[in-house]
This record gives sequence, C-alpha cells and structure tokens, in this order.
Amino acid sequence: MIYCHLMLSLVCILFSLQTVFASEEIRTTAVQPMVNQSQVVEPPPNWLDERLGDYIPLGTVFTDSNGQQRTLSELIDRPTLVVPVYYRCRNVCNMLLGGLAEAIPDIQLKAGEDYRIVTFSIDTDETPDLAAHSKKTFMTALNGNFPEDSWHFLTGDSTNIRLVTDSAGYRFQKKDEDFLHPVAAFVVSDKGKIVRYLNGYRFLSLDLTMALIEASEGRVGNPIRKAISFCFSYDPAGRRYTFNLLRVSGTVILLTLGTFLLYLIFGGRKKKS
Repeated sequence: MIYCHLMLSLVCILFSLQTVFASEEIRTTAVQPMVNQSQVVEPPPNWLDERLGDYIPLGTVFTDSNGQQRTLSELIDRPTLVVPVYYRCRNVCNMLLGGLAEAIPDIQLKAGEDYRIVTFSIDTDETPDLAAHSKKTFMTALNGNFPEDSWHFLTGDSTNIRLVTDSAGYRFQKKDEDFLHPVAAFVVSDKGKIVRYLNGYRFLSLDLTMALIEASEGRVGNPIRKAISFCFSYDPAGRRYTFNLLRVSGTVILLTLGTFLLYLIFGGRKKKS
C-alpha cells in the first residue's frame, strides 16, 4: 500500500511536468490558422452564463456531415466535449478547433471509448458539406490518430440550435456576415449534464482530461484517472485545473518517513536475530 501511494505521487509529478512541456510546445500537425487579431471581436462577458449541473436537451435533432439526421442522444452516450462554432468563421472558431486538435493527442483517455467530441454550427445557413469540409480539415491535422466516428460535425435549424445554446447559457448574435459569440466549449456527461466549461481557444490536455473524467462520474477506471484525480483539483477563480503541490509533496514526505521508520523497525530486528 505504501509503495502504491508513492508510485501514485510520482505519476502525479511526471504528469504535471508533461503538461507543462505540452503547453509550451506547438505541434507541427495542428492547424495554425493565420488570424488578424484586429478582426477578433469578443462579445460581452455576460454572453456566457455558466450553468453547471444543468442539462442540454438530448432530444434535439441535427444533421451530421454525411447529411444524416441525428439526435444528440445518439451521439452523446459517454462524456462528450461540445463545441459551438460556425464553419465559415474567419477568426476565433478556426483557432478554437485548431487548439483542440493540438491538445487531443495528449488527452490521457481513449477517444471513442472514454469520450467523444460534438461540434455544431450556430449558423442555420451552413450545410452538411461545410461541416464535412471542416471535419476533413481537422481530422487531417490529427493524422488519423482520432477515430472519425468519435468527432461529429453538425448543422441544424434555429429551433434546435437555440435549445442547446440556451440550455448551456451560450448567447450569440449575427453581425453582418459574422457572429458574435463566446469562445468556449463545455463538457457534458452521457445524460447531457454540464460538468465543466473550457474558455478560450487554447486548450491544455490536462483540463480536457480532468473535465472528461468528471463527466464520466467514476466510470473511467484506469490508473491514470486515479493518479490525476489525486494530483489535481479545479480552481474556479482561474477556471483551470491546478497541481495539488501540498497534497502530493505531503504524501511523498509521509510515505518516505513511514518507509524509513519501517526500515528501522524491521532492519533492527533482523540484526538482533
């Protein structure tokens, strides 16, 4: 048991170091769109009203990139990252999806088995062909390292789009040919319960991993899940997961002292015998 906890702490430290290096590295396989920052117009902060614990309606109907109508309940049957965008977006939407494609390879869960991704357009004029083109772009960026049937690109009508975005507190508005909208995604459980929001267009694999683990409600039962759940906790103020330095270092110190004490006790007995 002592060595199990010690190994757990070591895994935590190694994972945290991996996260730091991964956040600094820009992947050559990821899509890095050229964006004029002067074109990026941010909506007011109150356009995203985080509704943790609420549910998105899984009975809503969208059209996938193959032109087939699908209900969200068909697609969201496990922890799912939901990403509202519009495919003709010339700035932050491409950056959002590119940042996601960059972070996906470092998620410590198995795509398709442990989680899925659903991207849907907030523009009712967009077609399945546009969704298919966007899907091809970002699947190519992943070099075949993500199952195609686990990242869905959808379009829909105004009623179904609004039902989902309103339930998530996600507000948007058309302005000329573009849309004002929050730059955010959210993670839901297999029942559609919103468990975490991820803001901005740069993702950390740690944030994605932890949010998906929360959405799994304990059903992802591998050693990595146990390690990172022990090592990291969510910081509501910073809106990210942080390394529990005191918990991990305290555990390492206590286990080291305990091991040394056991060595003194049993080592002394062996010498006497």
